[in-house]
Amino acid sequence: MSAGATDRTTRARELAEFLRGWADLELRDHAPLYDRIARALADDGAMLERILDAAPREKLVAVLLFAVVRHLVLADPSHPLTCAYETGKGDAWPLFRTVLDERFDEVVALMATRTIQTNEVGRASALLPALTLLARETARPLALVEVGASAGLNLMLDRFAYDYAGRAAGDPASPVHLACRLRGAQPPLPTHPLPITARVGIDVAPVDVHCEEACRWLEACVWPGIVPRAARLRAALELARPDPPRVLAGDATRLLPAVLREQPPDAVACIVSTWMLAYLSDEARAALAAAAATASRGRSIAWITFEYAGIPPWLPPPPSPPRDEPGASNLLSLTRWEHGTPRPRTLAWVHSHGIWLDWLDGPAP
Repeated sequence: MSAGATDRTTRARELAEFLRGWADLELRDHAPLYDRIARALADDGAMLERILDAAPREKLVAVLLFAVVRHLVLADPSHPLTCAYETGKGDAWPLFRTVLDERFDEVVALMATRTIQTNEVGRASALLPALTLLARETARPLALVEVGASAGLNLMLDRFAYDYAGRAAGDPASPVHLACRLRGAQPPLPTHPLPITARVGIDVAPVDVHCEEACRWLEACVWPGIVPRAARLRAALELARPDPPRVLAGDATRLLPAVLREQPPDAVACIVSTWMLAYLSDEARAALAAAAATASRGRSIAWITFEYAGIPPWLPPPPSPPRDEPGASNLLSLTRWEHGTPRPRTLAWVHSHGIWLDWLDGPAP
């Protein structure tokens, strides 16, 4: 076997391992339709070989592939795979495999130009107590700067309605309703509107909430078969359309320093990232951390991260292992930079889509 063939075999094996690990860690018991497809694709060596070069590995080829296939069939409500996605029932793998065979060139073309846009509004359930804590401890206005903002929907988190195991928060009249189970200590929740004085997002490919095709791509990145996710995404898009959040197009490593400088001087400039740093290289993460450190020499800077444990380079090892269930290895943290030095703080283990929150930072004040 040639060196090139050996390399492709190794890469195909790595992709299969990624798919099985993704299924075990995130999909099992939570997204059964994708769980079945991921495991079947991992066993399909011929198809793995075909998709190896469809996109750079840093794009997370498997996750992007699933979104692209869904994007293609969402345009046709009568497609059998669309129906399977809507209900989350049955074995969708044969239908998925057929789409790959019949529309492979379209799949590859989209994968070459698209990036994952998982603007999961359910994660606002974790962001709300983190921002509440920051506002209480600083007693200052907050200027939100979301990196990887997509359509900027989570910049509107104070306009959502929340239910934390019977504890209500947010706007009860909101069309976006988020329910979050609680574990561990009680998290802090706002008793008054959060003092958000400014909000802006940064994204390499912002989603225009008025563009049907762009919104379809956003929905395609949502895992199917979990009805509340799609419903709350559509509700959040409707909420945003009359007055969309401002989202700048570009690379956050280049734009972040200027964006931080333009925030109101009396406010805490609070950077927010939810499952964005995981898609960046180590060098890009370091560049963003350096931008926060530099900015903190002239103003108050905080950063709330919602990422896999170990992804933010400034965080120490987590205080305890995550729960042994899908989606459980996401860590919510709050880091405040002081004169160039990060002061990290672990707040909670959280489900990757905000279904539950295991607060670690002590009881709510």
